Amino acid sequence: MKIKNWLGIIVILIFLSAMLYSGLYTESHSINTPNPVDGVLDLTKWSFESQGPVTLDGDWEFYFNQFLTSEDFKMKEGLKPTYIKIPSTLSSMKEVKPFDSNYFYGTLRLVIKLPSNNLSYGLSSDIVLSSYKLFINGILYNEVGKVGTSKETSAPYYKLNQSYFDSSNRTVELIYHTSDFNFGDNAITSPRLGYATQIANETKLSLSRDLFLFGMLLIMGIYHIGIFIMRIKDRTPLYFGIFCLMFALRMLIVGERFLPSLYNIDFKIYARASYITVYIGYASLCGFLYFSFKELINKWMLRISVGTSGIFTILTLFMSFPLIDKWMIVYVAIGFIILIYALIKLLLGLVQGVPYTGEVIVGFVCLLIGFANDYFYEINLTNTPSMIPFGLSIFVLTQAYMLSSKFSSAFSNTEKLSIENTSILLDLKNINANLETIVDSRTSDLKKVLNEVEILSRTDYLTKLPNRRSIVADLEALIRDQLDFFISIADIDHFKAINDTYGHDVGDQLLIELSNTLTKQVGDNGFVGRWGGEEFLLVIFGEDPKEIYLKVDDLREHVSNHQYHFIEDRVTLTFGLCKYNPEDTLDQCIACADKALYDGKQNGRNQVRLRK
Repeated sequence: MKIKNWLGIIVILIFLSAMLYSGLYTESHSINTPNPVDGVLDLTKWSFESQGPVTLDGDWEFYFNQFLTSEDFKMKEGLKPTYIKIPSTLSSMKEVKPFDSNYFYGTLRLVIKLPSNNLSYGLSSDIVLSSYKLFINGILYNEVGKVGTSKETSAPYYKLNQSYFDSSNRTVELIYHTSDFNFGDNAITSPRLGYATQIANETKLSLSRDLFLFGMLLIMGIYHIGIFIMRIKDRTPLYFGIFCLMFALRMLIVGERFLPSLYNIDFKIYARASYITVYIGYASLCGFLYFSFKELINKWMLRISVGTSGIFTILTLFMSFPLIDKWMIVYVAIGFIILIYALIKLLLGLVQGVPYTGEVIVGFVCLLIGFANDYFYEINLTNTPSMIPFGLSIFVLTQAYMLSSKFSSAFSNTEKLSIENTSILLDLKNINANLETIVDSRTSDLKKVLNEVEILSRTDYLTKLPNRRSIVADLEALIRDQLDFFISIADIDHFKAINDTYGHDVGDQLLIELSNTLTKQVGDNGFVGRWGGEEFLLVIFGEDPKEIYLKVDDLREHVSNHQYHFIEDRVTLTFGLCKYNPEDTLDQCIACADKALYDGKQNGRNQVRLRK
């Protein structure tokens, strides 16, 4: 057996070993992990340092068609929970629902007892029906979509959210207000709980994986379509390029849901796009296999795959999501039958010695197993590591190797035939140089896009000020450098009245003007960021409370005396001011400034309130 065939077998065995290990690890980890029982999870003996984060699988309280708060549970009168298994699916929820409809709303609750430490914790939430609000100890931390009691009052949206909180009271109450009046799949995945650094690192690692795979697929797709444009007789790189681009787009929609987190577009668009990319990508995969091995694979495979994908693409644009899910089973069955047929033909080609079948089989088997593994686990919403990125990476690399081997062989033959013709040799070198230039150019464009994405993720889109994420990072840097500073939260007085009187466009213009004014007045003495809504967060360097108070009061007076040409009313700000104390946490200092702001609002507005 040739060395490259042995290498292919080794790659497949490594892939299968990785799947087996991840499955066994997940199974053993789930056995050893404490599970919620009757809505309570005891983690007092759990070591997050050595045992890692916990996936909150188990019995949660659920109150159908009720939105309950932490205060309601303190009263404990007339509250009768239904205990549901998380993760939940259509079949598991059917056993406990007190009604037949798959469209409902309700309250999901879990009480967690944490170990005795004062560290910050993180909670990663994924799918909780089609929209939810997350309350931790009675405080609203995150909101995805719009929760409502009917289809008219709710809106679906899926994105990953990370919530961070302290554990000073040892007992944490998680409450999700959730609803689904659009999909009807009853899907709830298990949140993950761990130290804040653990959850943040997991998120960064997953996002890095998705963006890395997106970059690789994007470059491969553009590169091979470019090759097709230069040599349109061979459609193999065209179909391979389309396959790469479709799954590059899908990587931004699913996984860490990069695009839904950036752009607040109707999620139904994203959801339909995630299906359509699979259909087009699958048809492109079949086209790639057919044009790579016409002597092995019958053309009916290409016709059926393209026709089926076209039909399902049209259906996805117009059908409801419950119907899409049901018909997806039919599509998967047809797709796997066709792919198994293609695999059998490739194995026969390998036995017959057809060139490049070995390279294609290696990647194709890994991709097929990865898709099957993830599809069957997706049905039960099991928290297991996704194998698609791994399988997709191996497939793309092996197919790129196969295509490059074909091109390399063609170039070698051409060079042998063109020894006496130097002009042809120069043309070939120019083609190769142009291809390298295209790759370098696309790589540079990708880096620029990624840099711009990083800047956008740290900047408020309206005012161009640092956003909350950027502010927190800068404050943590000041704390590490042991610098003295004050935090002030400024709120525009009667901003709702301004919006109602002059319109939201004028309100946005006012926010932009105020951000420029605050930034200019603070200057090198600190920095300004947008905290949210009509609130700004100011960081003022210094250690003397009286001196800082006077500076902020001068800033308040400057804003109060300024006349804006687009608004007749006088605009004022109320400032809450607090000095950072190394003995307190950053969250405590921000909360102190927020309380000071509240005092100022309650006592007449247009003033500076200092809390110690």
